[in-house]
Amino acid sequence: MPKQAARLIERPDGEQPGHDRPGIEGAGNDGPGAGEDLLLSKIRAPALPDWTVSRPRVEKLLAAGVRRPLTVVTGPPGAGKTILAASWLAARSEPGPAAWMSVDRYDNQPGTFWLYLAEALRRGGVPVPPPGQACVQGDSARHEFLLRLASAVAGQAPPAVLVLDDIHLVTSQRTLDELAYLLRYASAGLRLVITSRMDPLLPLHRFRLTGDLAEIRAGDLAFTATEAGLLLGLHGISLSPPALATLTERNEGWAAGLRLAALSMRGHPDPEQFVKEFSAEDSAILGYLVDEVLDSEPASARDLLMKTSILDRVSADLARELTGDGQAAGVLAAQAQANAFIQPLGHDWYRYHSLFAEVLRLKLRREPRCDVGELHRRAARWFRRHGSLADAVRHAAAAGDWELAARTVVDELASGRLIEPRAGEPLAGMFQQMPPDPVPSQAPPLLVAAGMAVREHRADTAAGLLSAAQERLQRLPATAEAPSRLAVAQLRLALARQAGDLALAEDSVAAAERVLRHSPAGLLDRRPGARAQVMAGRGAVETWRGRFGNAADLLATAAALLDDAAAADDGSARDRGECIGEQALTEALQGRLGRAAALAAAAVSGGQPGLPPPGAAAGLALAWAHLEHDRIADSRSLLEQAEHALRARPDKLESALAALVAARLKVASGRPRAALDLLGRARRGWSPPSWLDRQLLLADSRARAAAGDTGQAAASARRAGTGPLAAVALARAWLAADDLAAACQALATVPPAPARALPEPAALEACLAEAALRYRTGDQAGGRRALGHALRLAEPEQLRLPFRLERAWLDPVLQQDPVLARSFPRLLGAGQGTPGGATSGSRLAAPPRDGGPDPVIVDRLSEREREVLECASGMLSTTEIADELYLSVNTVKSHLRSIFRKLGATRRGEAVRRARQLELL
Repeated sequence: MPKQAARLIERPDGEQPGHDRPGIEGAGNDGPGAGEDLLLSKIRAPALPDWTVSRPRVEKLLAAGVRRPLTVVTGPPGAGKTILAASWLAARSEPGPAAWMSVDRYDNQPGTFWLYLAEALRRGGVPVPPPGQACVQGDSARHEFLLRLASAVAGQAPPAVLVLDDIHLVTSQRTLDELAYLLRYASAGLRLVITSRMDPLLPLHRFRLTGDLAEIRAGDLAFTATEAGLLLGLHGISLSPPALATLTERNEGWAAGLRLAALSMRGHPDPEQFVKEFSAEDSAILGYLVDEVLDSEPASARDLLMKTSILDRVSADLARELTGDGQAAGVLAAQAQANAFIQPLGHDWYRYHSLFAEVLRLKLRREPRCDVGELHRRAARWFRRHGSLADAVRHAAAAGDWELAARTVVDELASGRLIEPRAGEPLAGMFQQMPPDPVPSQAPPLLVAAGMAVREHRADTAAGLLSAAQERLQRLPATAEAPSRLAVAQLRLALARQAGDLALAEDSVAAAERVLRHSPAGLLDRRPGARAQVMAGRGAVETWRGRFGNAADLLATAAALLDDAAAADDGSARDRGECIGEQALTEALQGRLGRAAALAAAAVSGGQPGLPPPGAAAGLALAWAHLEHDRIADSRSLLEQAEHALRARPDKLESALAALVAARLKVASGRPRAALDLLGRARRGWSPPSWLDRQLLLADSRARAAAGDTGQAAASARRAGTGPLAAVALARAWLAADDLAAACQALATVPPAPARALPEPAALEACLAEAALRYRTGDQAGGRRALGHALRLAEPEQLRLPFRLERAWLDPVLQQDPVLARSFPRLLGAGQGTPGGATSGSRLAAPPRDGGPDPVIVDRLSEREREVLECASGMLSTTEIADELYLSVNTVKSHLRSIFRKLGATRRGEAVRRARQLELL
């Protein structure tokens, strides 16, 4: 659009620029004389242009405001102030006179303002005394005129409405004081509406205090997307809802920007594409903002605005840092008061309207004396000193100073934030454009690149970068570059957890502990979370070693250390949640499921508002607890969340534990073959620690026994060792094979129930196996004793799942022994989906349903179809399912079509919901 077009619409809201001639026709620049003709256009409301949009929302605000003596409408140039006042006045139906006065800079001349104001009131229907020569004579005559004017207006009933448009052009404090005097003493008969680009220099605080002030601000004047659509429609432009929303958001609802965009789009072949490319560099918008806003500012203010435009928000101290101007605070405060494109955020912080900021940045780039890169570096250093890591890195990256950006992350001990895929975490994205090796002699850029590689699961690349960084650090004294050495250790620990490499994990934690011992005190004082992170790493290694009590203590201490840091740092709050989540997992591994559930719930819900939930450990611990409490649907949902978290940040140990819990859920749901697949996947690609290997073998034995493969079930039980749980698993395998003698022999190695000094989970499983054997052999009394002991063991933690898994023999027993069933209603009552909360006492609850009517299955799903459906429930794409199951993409699509047909579904989500209702998942 040519620049001349901007001149045709210099005031899209109807605001009149300063006149090029005096305020009174025929008068010289010295002001009016008595009896001379007036410029009548100043005291008539401007005609509304044909593109005026009816805005009932804002007009209602104005209508409500004029019930008070003073209404102030403030907004930047082109915000729609004048059109709002004029359109409301034109549509006004309330009784009483109304007057209009367009203010210009000549109203600062002696008497001119009052001459026009009195004439506007008189022509509006208010009988006021003529000012005559009083306005230009001495103080006494002028005061007498004001007294007579206030007296005449105060008696007006109903009150008169007077609109003073562009009052910011009146800079004479005497005139403004006289206006305040009039309003104070004539308020009974006057409703004054003022439009201005800034708060007028009137005693607004007094009117606020008395409730006599209504304020309509720039935010109220901003166009909504609907209103913007109406404005564009009057220009013959139609946009899709997304494009309209984008344009409105981009303009922040600024009326002039929308009007100028509409004019530009008139000749554009593709309005939608115009919106995508829309910016303040459009010549019409650029010309308008430069002419109306920037050119009117003094050079010092323009310099401050341009240099601080690189910021999303600016404070006085930050402005001083960038400009070197000790008066920056005063300049910025004055600008915020006088320029509605500068919006206060509170606590001495401000932001610039997005289009205004774009124009400033454009002017800055064209200013040869300004080093934009140096401005960004100054901003980066300021933000780092004030604890805003993300802002510091962003400005260092904008300066192209990757060494500064990387060193900021490493020295602030924040390399872990590059690894963790967190919602709203900007650090990793800022380094996407960093060259592969921007500063070969420096370790921090290599460490950042290694962190990015760990995040993207490129283990070989990460290991190579860490080796290169380590080589550079070895050239330095052992106590130098402690943050970089700590980053090397922490990133290697992350690699170890991804790969399941216990030896590397132990070496990494030991290296981190050595760095902490030799670190300068100031480093740990500045970043108290560093010690906690290393302690959490040691807790992870202890868990890996099977020393769960030690791990729980370490993780609890780490979480406590992070409490204070979490109050001021989102990253520490997230780290604290992860520590509590991993502590919950260690409690679950020790069979303390109530404690695990409480900790996991605290980890998930106890973070700061707006933060995403912590990693997989908390969800996994809670899923485990829900499963043992027979809350199948809740457990399944939490397992899916945990698996999603593990895909984003892999951890071999936690992945194997998730598979272990999921396999137990499959057995409980009658799908032992699917459980075996999960257990096989848990071992893939690493060597599990011995305690976990034993757990996987025991679960394998249970699943094979449930599937009828009793020989392999017994073999897995034998491979699990000689402990009581292995003996119980072997006994179960023989019970499934109807070899009662072999089952009895297996259980003989387990101490009898009253004398068992076993952990509760092992004792519970032993009692249930003994009860099953005794009932099978006809020993009803012995079976009842063993079953009663099992129920008493399960009651404190409310472990319902072990009894669900024994339904085949337990249901008939309870039918014959209702007294025992009624003695433990919470354990033997209904599950989460059964109405009433309890059974008759003769049967265990049926498997819980997710609610709603049972879908009709057309045909039974094949085992492969179940596997495909299982992957689909985990939100894997078709390609990912094909990779996971070693199938072609076309084969997966065929299986999905068959699944949809059998379940009567048309979409994946619908198929998954129906499969869950049928307990197929």
